[in-house]
Amino acid sequence: MELTAVMRERREAIECARRALQRVVELDLEPADPDDAATVIREVESLRRTAESVAVEALAAVDRTGAYASDGHANAKTMTRHYAKLSNGTAAGRAKAAKVCALLPQVAERFRHGRFGVEQLQLLARVHANPRVRDRMPDSERWFIDQHDRHRFADFERLVRRWEKLADEDGPEPRAQRIHERRNARFHNEFDGSWTLTGGFGSAQGAQMAELFDHWVQAEWHADWEQARAEHGDDATTEHLPRSAAQRRADALFRIFQDAAACPDGAVPPGFVHNIVWDADTFEEMAARALDDTHTHQPLDIDTMTCRTLDGIDLDHNEAIASAIRSRIRRVLIDTQSVTTDLGHARYFTGSSRLAVLLSSPTCTWPGCQVPATQCECDHLHDHTHGGRTCPGNGAPTCGRHNRWKQKGFTVHRNIDGTFTILRPDGTPIPTA
Repeated sequence: MELTAVMRERREAIECARRALQRVVELDLEPADPDDAATVIREVESLRRTAESVAVEALAAVDRTGAYASDGHANAKTMTRHYAKLSNGTAAGRAKAAKVCALLPQVAERFRHGRFGVEQLQLLARVHANPRVRDRMPDSERWFIDQHDRHRFADFERLVRRWEKLADEDGPEPRAQRIHERRNARFHNEFDGSWTLTGGFGSAQGAQMAELFDHWVQAEWHADWEQARAEHGDDATTEHLPRSAAQRRADALFRIFQDAAACPDGAVPPGFVHNIVWDADTFEEMAARALDDTHTHQPLDIDTMTCRTLDGIDLDHNEAIASAIRSRIRRVLIDTQSVTTDLGHARYFTGSSRLAVLLSSPTCTWPGCQVPATQCECDHLHDHTHGGRTCPGNGAPTCGRHNRWKQKGFTVHRNIDGTFTILRPDGTPIPTA
């Protein structure tokens, strides 16, 4: 094969990039301080994104030229999988990413320059696989970029999935209804005499069950901790807990069945209530749709729409409104700054102030911490011992570990937009992203 000028230039450029990357590998990457560590992480990630964009473009180029066909490869994906020694999933993901880059040129350009995440692009590729929403993606390209720049991946995924759900609302069959109709639970008696439980549930039904289950699991953890404290006193640690996390989950489920048998009319643990968090506009619109057959459907605002559990798990809004109407479930309405405006009514209503604090963030407010709000402590922003009020505006959900970090001089500050900033003892903020 004779090398053309273009081929020689490409090979020289790749070799130059390889040498430059090797130089980075040989450098001392140990950070001087937390800010330097954040910078190193961002810069290396940007390099990774650019490298991955080259790989995606290479597959797209093979596809455009049809170079795969001469040696009998079915498509560019299979040729790439073969020569790059990739898994089926990785090769398929790269092929889907190439299609998204062709459809969303602004996203592709940012990806090439390391300013759009690999995982975020792969998520858009999975959304692109839905033929009913694919043609609507270019009109929302700027919105995708804005959400990418503003949010961590977990929130970006939640928002994009919400966009897909709204874009596909008029699909041939409502997804939530399809999943709910396929709900199933079954006990399997294995050959060794043990039992395996499998099942699947719809959005609202599954969220309620998961919240109840977590309540029982937490009770089993407290029982283990009390036993460890009784045996080891103040020296007790998690290593002294008599059961593993898996064993506590199994025992919690068994306890649910036992309690249900002992209380056929409905065994609900004291103080438990299931909450669905809505923004006011969405709740009113969905209630009107459900209760008034003559109501003209108004479009839902993708940027403000909220329909989730306390831990930030998005629920299908059609299924959730039906569940709220049928069941005695507390609706929780919030404004654009996540401030609670209405707590509704429920059979068991306790800890309203604590609930309002937990609603301010679906996870611990510490940057990078993923502990769900329902497993967090309600922490005073302005310490109670120094005159801080015990009210929702002076609270934030913080996990046990990070709550103790306040003793090291860190402080939590609520911003005007409802988000939180963690200040180090020297007054500088911990970067949020």
